[in-house]
Amino acid sequence: MGVSCNACHSQNGYPALNSFGRQFKASGFTMMGKQGTIEDPEKENFLSIPETLNTSFVVKIRAQDGDKTKSLLEFPDEAALIIGGCVSKHIGTFIEIGYDADDNTFGLANFKLPITYTFGNYTLGVVPYLTDGFGPSASFEVLNTGAVRNSRILEDRKTISAQQYIGTATEAEGLGLYLYNDLWNIVYSAWMPTNGSVSDYTPAHYFRAAMTPTFGSWDLGFGVQIWSGTAKSDDDKDPNTPLLQQKTDAYALDFQALGSVKDVPLSFFATYAKVKHDAESFYNTEVNDKSAATFLTEVGIIPSVFNLSAGYRIADNGKATNSSDDKAIIGAKYFFAENVEVQLNYTYAVDASVSDDKNHVLLMLYGAF
Repeated sequence: MGVSCNACHSQNGYPALNSFGRQFKASGFTMMGKQGTIEDPEKENFLSIPETLNTSFVVKIRAQDGDKTKSLLEFPDEAALIIGGCVSKHIGTFIEIGYDADDNTFGLANFKLPITYTFGNYTLGVVPYLTDGFGPSASFEVLNTGAVRNSRILEDRKTISAQQYIGTATEAEGLGLYLYNDLWNIVYSAWMPTNGSVSDYTPAHYFRAAMTPTFGSWDLGFGVQIWSGTAKSDDDKDPNTPLLQQKTDAYALDFQALGSVKDVPLSFFATYAKVKHDAESFYNTEVNDKSAATFLTEVGIIPSVFNLSAGYRIADNGKATNSSDDKAIIGAKYFFAENVEVQLNYTYAVDASVSDDKNHVLLMLYGAF
């Protein structure tokens, strides 16, 4: 795009967004910065694409160890080729070709083709999308609370984000609609919890409302997410087989504050999420409701170079016994560059059962270029 990574990403490092990053995402990735365009002089506004193909490569290499599990080296845990940017004056795209380490193959992991129109200070977007693991929040999301899987502050996503704990990071495909301005945004998506063609289907519903005000030098964000309805489809195409029904009754509340104290970057995050139990639930088939509340703070000891984090999760896994699932986490991030990071997470399971890790260590090298 012709600008540095920190133009769009927050003091917590990528992939977390700052205010300009939110605007870029709301534009449907159509902002082009210093790039030139290819246009048809005979048909004004009919063709306008960047003269450069915008691509990047993202890789995560992780090592993990714990009390009850064998040490694990994921080389890579994730690797993806990302193609994105402007398709025309009102259409953008985001395409992620992800690597499957088990099969040693690449495939379509995420796809969006947002169509956007701006009027005054508002942007209206329509987004057909597909994801292998972000859930319906992949349609549009700008907060860094783990409301969508890829925008989180530490790698141990289920410890620092209540949304991730209750299981909202799933396969999804659908059509999203959003209205955005710098102060607030609302999102609706009709979606199916699958990838690929479905027949005789009834979609589930996803709603999101968020406020993103500025208070002094602090960039604030808070909102609510609601998953509702029952996704129905003919799973095996047999007319004599009942439709597959997947209930999605859940909600979440989240908050973030990004600012500084005496030029030292400081961030706060809090989330709460709950999903109903049901034998036909897509998220929770346990005997009780599943819920979590998380709290996380991060300080830039050396701004843009070295960050320290600490957080706590209070959770109930919904099981009949051993349901308490509280954890504490500390983390450290060192940025060799804006786009290359090493991260260390240490998680302590306060209520670990016999089969769980009491102490868990995760080390990750994360790069994007």
